[in-house]
Amino acid sequence: MIDVAIAIDGEARNVTLTTRAAGAYNDDGDFVQGAPTSATIRAAIFPASGNQLRDMPEGIRTEAGWVCWSRSALAVDDQIAADGITYRILYAWPRPEGGFHRAALGRKTP
Repeated sequence: MIDVAIAIDGEARNVTLTTRAAGAYNDDGDFVQGAPTSATIRAAIFPASGNQLRDMPEGIRTEAGWVCWSRSALAVDDQIAADGITYRILYAWPRPEGGFHRAALGRKTP
């Protein structure tokens, strides 16, 4: 049996993960977005296959074109920058086992 962790770690490379802190309301009652935070993580990014696309909610299938695997936590609306391309995390699968996180990515337009 193949050890998936070895395969994913072998394909992983350094990418930049940008997350946004939770926002809050100011004294005037206006919502203020949280500040973005960037960190370098290791992740493997692959083109999405037909089976993976079928595993996503229908509205996301048209936008998603890539799948990301990482040992770092991935959440919807976080951004990943790799090789000069910025992706937005559209969907994150729950993965309680294996020590990996999997997410569907859509390419952001400049």
